[in-house]
Amino acid sequence: MSPEELTKLVKEKARFEGADLVGIASVSRYAGAPEPVRPQSHLPEAKAVIVMAVHHLDATVDFGAEPNSNYPGGFQIGMIPKLDTMAVRVGRYLEDLGYPTIPIMCTTYWHHRHQDGVPFDHHASFSHINALVAAGLGEYGWHGMSMSYKYGPRQRIVSVITSAPLVADPMYTGEPLCDRCKLCEKACWGENYKPEKLLGTKTISFEIEGKKLEYAHINRWRCFWGEQCHLDMTHLAERDEMDEQGIYDAMDSGVVRVLRGNAGYMCSSFKYCMAKPLRTWDRSRTKSPRRIKPAPTAQWDEIKTKLKEYAIKAGADSVAVFPMEKFQENKALFEKEFRTDDFYKAFKWVVAFGARKPKYLGQPGAMVAKNVNMATHITGRLQPGIYDFGRYLDDGGYEAFTPWYLVQFEKKAAALAGWENKVVASLTTDAPMEECVFEVDRPLDGLKSAAEVIDLKQGLLPQVDVCGVASLASLGDKAAAELRELVPEAKSLIVLGQGMSKRVVALAGRNTTDCLVSYIQANMQALRETTWGALDMASALRKLGYAAEGAIEVDSLSKGRPMNHIGKMADLQAQAPFAAAAGLGFVAKNGFLTSKDYGQRLRFSFVLTSAELPGSKRVEGSCPEGCRLCVDACPSGALSCTDCGQYARNDDRCEWARVLGMTEGGGSTTTGWRVPPLPVPDKLDDEARKAALAQKDPIQVRCYQNPNQADTQIERCMQVCPFNK
Repeated sequence: MSPEELTKLVKEKARFEGADLVGIASVSRYAGAPEPVRPQSHLPEAKAVIVMAVHHLDATVDFGAEPNSNYPGGFQIGMIPKLDTMAVRVGRYLEDLGYPTIPIMCTTYWHHRHQDGVPFDHHASFSHINALVAAGLGEYGWHGMSMSYKYGPRQRIVSVITSAPLVADPMYTGEPLCDRCKLCEKACWGENYKPEKLLGTKTISFEIEGKKLEYAHINRWRCFWGEQCHLDMTHLAERDEMDEQGIYDAMDSGVVRVLRGNAGYMCSSFKYCMAKPLRTWDRSRTKSPRRIKPAPTAQWDEIKTKLKEYAIKAGADSVAVFPMEKFQENKALFEKEFRTDDFYKAFKWVVAFGARKPKYLGQPGAMVAKNVNMATHITGRLQPGIYDFGRYLDDGGYEAFTPWYLVQFEKKAAALAGWENKVVASLTTDAPMEECVFEVDRPLDGLKSAAEVIDLKQGLLPQVDVCGVASLASLGDKAAAELRELVPEAKSLIVLGQGMSKRVVALAGRNTTDCLVSYIQANMQALRETTWGALDMASALRKLGYAAEGAIEVDSLSKGRPMNHIGKMADLQAQAPFAAAAGLGFVAKNGFLTSKDYGQRLRFSFVLTSAELPGSKRVEGSCPEGCRLCVDACPSGALSCTDCGQYARNDDRCEWARVLGMTEGGGSTTTGWRVPPLPVPDKLDDEARKAALAQKDPIQVRCYQNPNQADTQIERCMQVCPFNK
């Protein structure tokens, strides 16, 4: 296949997965970049960077950052899981074609402090903003954010670094997108653009293939104040000097965090920016500039067809549309400074997607507690789906807005629709609609037998690589009894697996940039994809008359680790015996499931069902004679080689590294954060955990308020396993 043909296919795949913008940058465009942030530092054999973006809904910007930047409103809801899903799926597509690929997740934790080889603070391990410019999709604005020719600054970006020989797009040469209108300066709550508050040379400038790029040299500790710390923006301008200690001084002096639920920042400079060729004004709607959009033409029949399509992709089983008049009581839940009356005038309809929660949620029991994050996984699919529908409306000239959960549009929509026990995502719009409530089929609904439902050869669950079955009777009485806490009628356990990228696992924490971002993303997305598959499979089995529920954890003693966006990453070693019982591989001495095709790189989710399915054949296997690579690689000395059988594992020592991230070389140290030099304990209790976490880096403890996914530790015992080769 020629590079031109391959490039065309990759771009088609990116657009199929939902990219509004897609461009290709050659690695040669990074020749002048600091070495730690070059593509080759993540993937030594890199030849190109695929850059994809999805755009912010215009109305979420119009109504965001009001009354100030601490209040993002519906800004960027659904965008992060959308982008991470796109990146991993495009990466898998290229890996299947034989090209090692490293997706870089949409957002993670920055190197806020100085890193050797990088001449500035506050940098990501790989800059998506820079990648968009290098891929010919736009330019930098005066504020240091990237601007595209189609949406101005209103997009979020994700990148995929690949060894594929793709053809680079030309650098952008159109009409300048930033005309230095300085609206960003005037809007900044911290007055960060004042000459006395800028750093060093006052501007940052560089070239890519002869194209000069320049923007204000802002002191990013001032941005850190609001974006990462969520400190009260009304107190930033009064502080002329700012550095890391200045953040702590502000906290100690009583400056409070302003955090609405799980969101807390939208840059006002961003709100007041729009690329010159796209800029228009409608001050009856908003004081900030707007984006020129096409005149709307789509009517209800066409919109309803699209609504169904997006609902199915989102894993919804129900859809509802109601007029805004039925949500009048929700006005009391908006911030009193928010333009609530204008909001209700701007939108005529509320659209809701609903998806059934597992029946066990809300019930007592240890196994239920282990699976409480299932609702988060459902939300992580619904929100990107309804956001996708909003993008369709937005690009068609209408307005769409994703309300934040504290205004409870989802709760009200569920009550109006008569939905019980559903996770709901909502959207408001001015598009022409009609009041309705209806159901939609999930991808596997309508299949004729349980055997068809678990048959991956049909291609209906393309992100699931393997599937196996174990009878509950084969798991032993204790395990079977615990699992029946989730589904009392259960007779079979179905295990769905996705294989992580071999290159991502091999390079995690071992590449030039010493970065774990891609490993975090691959773990998280594999669990998402298999869980979404499990939910679809359970739905289809219920349609056939069986009891069936999806699950994430199947061991009551498992210790999952914190993972933003999904709650927790499942305990792989605790799950391994169940996956082995379903024929997906054998359990190696380090406790990980090991398969012929994927080594120890499988991540899995589960379905419990009353269907009596034939069990899969168990896989026989063993570790190489005398191999103890996993024992030697463990940073906390959790494994011990006492005999020729299974290696003994001290679960508390393992938790110290894997869950708490208290050892060097874990996720937190790869973002430049410090780990306290504490001895590894043989025994942990809640007080010891709390005390250890309190001694971690103050950026984590005080600003990000750990624990979180930055502590993700590559399981060195798994990484060095020869089966991964």
